[in-house]
Amino acid sequence: MQPFRFHSIYQPRIWGGQHMRTLLGRELPDRETAYGEAWEISDRPEAMSMVREGEWEGTGLHRLWEERREEIFGPGYEHFPRFPLLCKILDASENLSVQVHPPERTAAARQGEVKNEVWYVLHSDADALIYSGMEDAATPGDIRRAAETGRMEQLIRSTHLEKGEHLYIPAGLVHAIGAGHLIAEIQQNSDTTYRLYDWNRTDASGKGRELHLEQALDSIMEFRELSQQPGYLTGMPHFTMEERRLNQGERFTQPDASRFAIFTVLEGSVSWNGKTAHQGEFILSPARADAVTAAEPGTVLLSTTV
Repeated sequence: MQPFRFHSIYQPRIWGGQHMRTLLGRELPDRETAYGEAWEISDRPEAMSMVREGEWEGTGLHRLWEERREEIFGPGYEHFPRFPLLCKILDASENLSVQVHPPERTAAARQGEVKNEVWYVLHSDADALIYSGMEDAATPGDIRRAAETGRMEQLIRSTHLEKGEHLYIPAGLVHAIGAGHLIAEIQQNSDTTYRLYDWNRTDASGKGRELHLEQALDSIMEFRELSQQPGYLTGMPHFTMEERRLNQGERFTQPDASRFAIFTVLEGSVSWNGKTAHQGEFILSPARADAVTAAEPGTVLLSTTV
């Protein structure tokens, strides 16, 4: 079998920009729209990935998952109704909202979906900040007042990440990508997000975006319980990742040939069967796939489910 790619699904966002064009060399649908996300591998009804090349060209990811699951993806996925991962590129030309995704208990109570994710930095401005976590002493009342009075910056923690660094965001951890980042994101196939704070932004009519304070507070309180468990903050229980640095001409494939993996080109480029993928591209390598070759020195992320 040969690895294959999908057509990118570009999503306009108020915090987006054109950095996928200027930094990654992509042709975007137009040069005026602020594109915040490119959904690269997505089995979501509202944004379905379509194969762009090879024998399955033009086929939706969900159809492959339904009709050729074991052949392409490997055994053991019977309990997943949809392809279990969602892969994106994020262009944060402005701050994203401060948000949180629900852990298991809150997701069940609120009819949401659990979401754990990882961010890999493809580019960061010198003064760009990543926000993750809150002050331990902040009470639910403190958090609510900060959200309602526009003072959330006093409670959330921030750090700077360089190109090549990454951050794991377990469900329930408050987080936001600050302005000046281009990020590769690998996450569970979920789109449940509770917005806690939006930097006091308003639209043309002076209205701010909707907040989800009750859902967010439930998630934060559950996270505080879960974070006391060994391994919760670092365990990545739903998917695995391996960062591999490659020399030019080096061949590689997934560690477990019997199961699929996603290759994310973090730096450099890779080639197979006359095709080449560059920085920021995602490749789906089927079970028992042929090897891929580093076209130049670089770094690739290998991801799959546990």
